[in-house]
Amino acid sequence: MNRFSSYCIFLMVCICPRTWLQAQETLPQFKVKDLGKQGIQVSWLNPFKNCQQLSVQRSTDSIQFKTILHAQTPNMYDNGFVDKAPTERPLYYRIYYVLDGGKFYFSTIQSIHSNQAASLTNNWKPSKFVFCNGKGTPTILLPAARKHLYRLVFKEENGTTIFEINTLKDTETYLDKANFVHAGWFLFDLFEDGQLKEQGKILLQKDATSR
Repeated sequence: MNRFSSYCIFLMVCICPRTWLQAQETLPQFKVKDLGKQGIQVSWLNPFKNCQQLSVQRSTDSIQFKTILHAQTPNMYDNGFVDKAPTERPLYYRIYYVLDGGKFYFSTIQSIHSNQAASLTNNWKPSKFVFCNGKGTPTILLPAARKHLYRLVFKEENGTTIFEINTLKDTETYLDKANFVHAGWFLFDLFEDGQLKEQGKILLQKDATSR
């Protein structure tokens, strides 16, 4: 292989991932909400006017997904529907979409857990991993953070996702209360190496002080 060919391959390796990541930054935003007996509400905002296909996919294990809806107007900016979902939980959702030219992408995954708020209210025990310290600061304590991959999802009491931290590498982490928008109870799902390790809740006090 000549020097010119080697240089071209080097450029492809360096540039292509960057281009792919830039495209991923503008993924359609979507939310899922458990409506009880009515089903699961799935809604999204799609920034792509050149979207040729947009499909909603559902899974029971976050690995194997099946398509449950093909949007009739895939390039519509604001859209959604109610999924008459099975009663089994948890359920996982993602969006698959195709742009002009055949480029396709997957969104991040959103999850629904059954009666999470009710069960945690009745059987709540303080977590030793996710809690508010003596000063009221949301704290994440993971002694095995250097050995395992951790992901943390925070939700409102109704199950709506507020934000998530996909990678936790420090054994001790402090969060800014501004991430939670308001005071009150918040649910969380803590995953270790892709498996659910703990479901719990924390209370943010209005008069909590920063660390």
